[in-house]
Formats: sequence, C-alpha cells, structure tokens
Amino acid sequence: MASAEASMQPPMLLPQVEMMLPDIPREVDRAETDIDHDMLDRSRGWLVNHLDNLSGGIDSFFVDVFFDETLAQENVKGSLAKVSFYTRREIGDPVDYKFGASVRLVLPHTNERLNLLLESEDEQAREGDPLESIENPTYSAALRFIIRETEYWSTNIDAGVKWAVPPDPFVRLRARRLAYFDHWNMRITQTLSYFTSTGYGEDTSLVFDHPLSTERLLRFETKASYLLNDDFFELRYGLGSYRELSRKAAIAWVGQARGDTEYGATFDNYSAGFRYRRQVYKSWMFFEVAPGLEWSGDKDYETTPVIMFRLEAVMAN
Repeated sequence: MASAEASMQPPMLLPQVEMMLPDIPREVDRAETDIDHDMLDRSRGWLVNHLDNLSGGIDSFFVDVFFDETLAQENVKGSLAKVSFYTRREIGDPVDYKFGASVRLVLPHTNERLNLLLESEDEQAREGDPLESIENPTYSAALRFIIRETEYWSTNIDAGVKWAVPPDPFVRLRARRLAYFDHWNMRITQTLSYFTSTGYGEDTSLVFDHPLSTERLLRFETKASYLLNDDFFELRYGLGSYRELSRKAAIAWVGQARGDTEYGATFDNYSAGFRYRRQVYKSWMFFEVAPGLEWSGDKDYETTPVIMFRLEAVMAN
C-alpha cells in the first residue's frame, strides 16, 4: 500500500530539487571567472606581441628591400645583427663567394646614444650595388655616438679602426636629413671622414622616392665621393622601380651608371638588373637573387651577364 501511494506522488519540481541540495560556495564560480579573464588577458597579450613582432619584421624587410640598409639599421631601434652569405658569378671569371656581417650593440646606461659597431666593408658596399664584386673585404670596429636623432634629422659620429695590417684608425661624421614635399620623399646624406690609409674624404648622396601606389615605388638616386689625396669625384646615378608582391616577397628593376671626374665628368660603367627577395624562414631569414647585365669600359663595353645569390639573417630586438 505504501509503495502504491509513493508511486502516486507527483514528480519533484526543479526548485524543490535545488532546495534539497547543499549550498555550493560562489567563490568557485568567481575563481573560474578570474581564471577565464586571466587566460583571455594572456592570450590577448601573446597575440599583440606576436603581431607587433611580425609587423616589425616585415617592415624592416621591406625597408631593406626598397631602401638602403643603412637607413634600415637606423630605423630599427636597439641592438641589431646581420649575417649574409652570397655568391657572385660573372661570365669568364671564377665564382665569387663572400661572407658579410654587421653588428650594432646598444651599450647600457647610455640612453641608447652610444653604440658598438662591428661590420665588414663588403657589407657596406653591397648597400649601393648588390651586383658589384668586392675584393679583399676588411672588417672594422667602432664606437658610435648619436649626436642628434629626430623625425627629420639624424647626426652621429664614429671612431674606430679597420682590422688590417697595419691597423687603419678612422673618424667619421654623418648627417642625414629627411624631407617630404608634394608626392616626393627626399633624403640627403653628408659624410665627412678621415682614414689613416686614405686621408680626408667626403660622400654626398641624394635620394628621391615617389610612391606610385601602396605596392609600387619609383626611386632616383645620385652619389658623389671625394678623396682629398685623389682630388677627383667618383660619381654614381641610379634609377629603380620597386614592387611589393606580398607580405613576404618583393621585386625590383634597377639600373645605374658609374664614373668619375679624373679626366672630366665621364661614365664608363653601366649596369641593369633584376632583384627578387623573399622571406624564407620566420621573420628574420631572407633569400635574394639578382641577375643583371654590365657594360664596362675596361671590357670595351661588351655585354657581361652576372648573377648574385644571397642568404641573409637579420636579427633585432
């Protein structure tokens, strides 16, 4: 009879079940909520840092492609290291293998105004002409003091020594001015130097950039170098068209003329080439190939095919 009465009782409603259960401390829910918020904050922080690092690597990559590497080094703050291995082949000559390196260390407790520089001379020369053959590369070490650095001005002085026999001490003062007008960007750089081996010298370069679109850039550049002991100018004019293919690749068509004023302003070396550069590993390893043609007065202006391959690692904070 009791079992029959029990079977006739209505089912318990949900509120009645909740009243029969023991109280569960609400701190558990708050703890879970805190954990969830912490996880979201950590995830957001990781994503922001990852995107910052990614964009920084891509920006420095395209600055290195579209602009000279000296400007890239100045735009990247903090310590910077670049290591490159490249090979150059010119028809009729043996294959040329070179190794280049440059390191900039920001010394502590100097408000980032004192840097230690270690670099190879051939790495500097590649900035102006990736197809040029560099003979007997030398290395140098210097301290750089940043005199002034603003949005439009950059002035610094280097004091160091070339690693040669005998050692070659040097002092170098450089000033750079950026200007923007109409649809052109202008950069003028003036360098005054003294090397024990070559004496006093100066370099003047002027670069005009004209953006054609968000992916295309037209550049005109000219440079003049002068050594007091030689008493004539070395001249270079260049024209290039650059295009960003993707976030990891870019191409460039470049041409230039080189000459001097030793016997009047004459040009006896011409070149035209194509550069393709791609980010191949993460945000710091790049591969570049640059085939081209050269016409030199030393070879009676015969057409000489050349090609350069380079693998480069760029590491920065």
